[in-house]
Amino acid sequence: MATLIVDDHPTALLDHQWLNSDQALECLKAIKERTENQLRDFSLLFNPTLPHSIVTKQYRYKILLVGKTGCGKTSLVRALMGKEFSTLNSQPTLGIQTTNIYWPVRINQSTKPVFMFRLDFWDVGHTSSTRFDYIDKDSVDSLDMIIFVVSAADREGFNELHRLIEEKQSQCSPSRRFISLVFITKFDQYPVLTENDANEFQTKYNISVYLLSNAYSTMRLATGYLNLISEKLYRRDLELTGQL
Repeated sequence: MATLIVDDHPTALLDHQWLNSDQALECLKAIKERTENQLRDFSLLFNPTLPHSIVTKQYRYKILLVGKTGCGKTSLVRALMGKEFSTLNSQPTLGIQTTNIYWPVRINQSTKPVFMFRLDFWDVGHTSSTRFDYIDKDSVDSLDMIIFVVSAADREGFNELHRLIEEKQSQCSPSRRFISLVFITKFDQYPVLTENDANEFQTKYNISVYLLSNAYSTMRLATGYLNLISEKLYRRDLELTGQL
């Protein structure tokens, strides 16, 4: 499971209860696997086919995953799709691996329009990014969010986390505001880090920190993760346009 340490914006801009409605279920059918309660990974050339009765506007976001080899970036993406962690998918990522997840949302206001968020997750292999400069440049271009991933068993990596965040922020264009989040993975597997470490980091650097268990993942938990990410992206958009 994932635990939100502190919710810095308790008032929701999106109507997350809408996902229990018949209209939302029709949207979810279009983005889930046919035989399993998991989200599909849509390639760059395909979009989900929604019923004609549901008119949505699509918004696309680029989300970069940053962390050491073996820290759990690929496992985090699997969790966001409602998939169980698998050792078959634990090999180091080579180059750039992209996963395109679609997620429907409804705005929490009187008109209540329905949007389809396309979340493009970029998982950049640590070895490849350090060997080839162009990979780092491509990965930070036009970013909307960076998710920094660190293993709960990696105290050294956690101690270097703020330096890594500052390094990535310096690589991005100052004219484009993006969101930074931290996920501490493998919190159920003999963690060296504690909830107190996560709380102190979040308080000191004002960056939301979440704890993730790699042993347990369901579509219900994935819904919580995706609602969280969508809420922060939508809030960022409203702030950029002066509507909030």
